[in-house]
Amino acid sequence: MKKLAESDLQSGDILIFENQDFNLIKLLDELRQDFDEADLAKKTHAAFYLLLYLIPWFDPGCEGGNYRNIYHAAIWAGVDLSRGKGEPDLASKIVQASRKGIVTADIPSTLKEDTVKNVYVYRSRFADNVFQEKINATTQQFLNDSSIPYAYETAWMLAVICSLRYSDGQLHKILVEKLGKEGADLMVIFIRQLINKYAKTHQKHMVACTTLVAMIYENAGYALHVDALKQNPNIEMPADFQLKTDLFSFYKRSKTNELPKIEVTETVITPRQLAESPDVTLVGYLAAVK
Repeated sequence: MKKLAESDLQSGDILIFENQDFNLIKLLDELRQDFDEADLAKKTHAAFYLLLYLIPWFDPGCEGGNYRNIYHAAIWAGVDLSRGKGEPDLASKIVQASRKGIVTADIPSTLKEDTVKNVYVYRSRFADNVFQEKINATTQQFLNDSSIPYAYETAWMLAVICSLRYSDGQLHKILVEKLGKEGADLMVIFIRQLINKYAKTHQKHMVACTTLVAMIYENAGYALHVDALKQNPNIEMPADFQLKTDLFSFYKRSKTNELPKIEVTETVITPRQLAESPDVTLVGYLAAVK
């Protein structure tokens, strides 16, 4: 894989962040900060630290022994740092959803962050001659709206729903136990459709790191396609696992060992889904500086 420099980046590049290994001592330190915090609303240190790992843990992908803690996504774009409130201050920056809302960051300081191990760069396969202009303009619209908060509720909800993405995810197993395989497959589709429907008209309430990138692409006219359901071949189902009921046996479908592969334009819920989209290609990585 090619090691990149900042000069290699282009507007519209999707940045996928790999976290360092989980550190129990770090978690205990975050819990101590929460304990010392007087304001109940600010007791979020440990929760936010865990969230960065729950996302990759619930959405492990099919990497097997090459597993990476993929936890965050951002976009590289040319923006006006004044946010339209003064003399234009044009620069190419990382634009991302954070606890402070939608913010910008530079490459050197980002690569020095404790949590950053590598940043993988993905590029659109379908960029035309107005792609960068549209991406920059759409990114600026989000950046200018200071009223958009980071949706903690959305981030936690999407982290949990990651486990529905795989036929061998724990939540999917529970659905299979209660509804049977056909019912479980349908329920996952229904849940995702509801999320997508809500997101279409409530974008400002759905902004987390990955959803922001997906919204920018969609609003610019380059909506990303993802595999809505996926089976992980590296995780084996328990040998004694037996279906006790099949409430949806009337729903006939061609028999297959995999869940249905549905390519739809929808809310992308995890950074790994962005990386897996058939609409982008990996061009290299930015290495952390320690």
